[in-house]
Amino acid sequence: MRILSQIFSFFALLLLRDEWNEFKKMLIYSYSAYEKSNYIPPLLAQKLLISGEDHRFFQHGGVDLIAICRVVWRRVISGKHEGASTIEMQIVRIISGRFELTLRRKVREMALATLLTRVIPKDRLPAFYLHIGYYGWHMNGFKDACKYLRLNLDSLSHIEASRLVARLKYPQPHYVTLSRLNQIIGRGEYLSCLYLKHQSGKVYSGLHNLIISYETI
Repeated sequence: MRILSQIFSFFALLLLRDEWNEFKKMLIYSYSAYEKSNYIPPLLAQKLLISGEDHRFFQHGGVDLIAICRVVWRRVISGKHEGASTIEMQIVRIISGRFELTLRRKVREMALATLLTRVIPKDRLPAFYLHIGYYGWHMNGFKDACKYLRLNLDSLSHIEASRLVARLKYPQPHYVTLSRLNQIIGRGEYLSCLYLKHQSGKVYSGLHNLIISYETI
């Protein structure tokens, strides 16, 4: 998958150079703010994120071709709508602020996702995504979410971390309903099960709890 992503990255840079340069400025600005915050979301939260959102994270170069093929197959066979967004793709979506449901936006998102590691090392992306993710009302980012939910940043329990990461899929509205609360709790339990399943494998290989400066091209 990495070889195909590298090929995709080459053509993305060739065809979208101006757009990439503009996006890169926004990316560097956002990552620089993350560095200055002097806080790294805990490894537990990073692992829960990888398990739930992108368990082949360290096997691809920004686009998970296996997930895309699965989504296309299930759409054709059963008509089900599923996502295949990687952590890189979700970072592109947040930084660019583009959420329109069009094929053009999706292809652009995939292309830019393959270029992210030219600026930020791959093993820093899960923590960065947690830092900028949207968790719900007044919860724009990991620190804001912890503050709003009155959680201790330095001593999150497993349950607290799993339910916090769950809010990336099910953001908490201003007036939270019982239905949404059950979705968050259920998602948290599912993430915990995946975490236990992936502990003995290589899903989390390469994760580090350090911030290093971005590189530019």
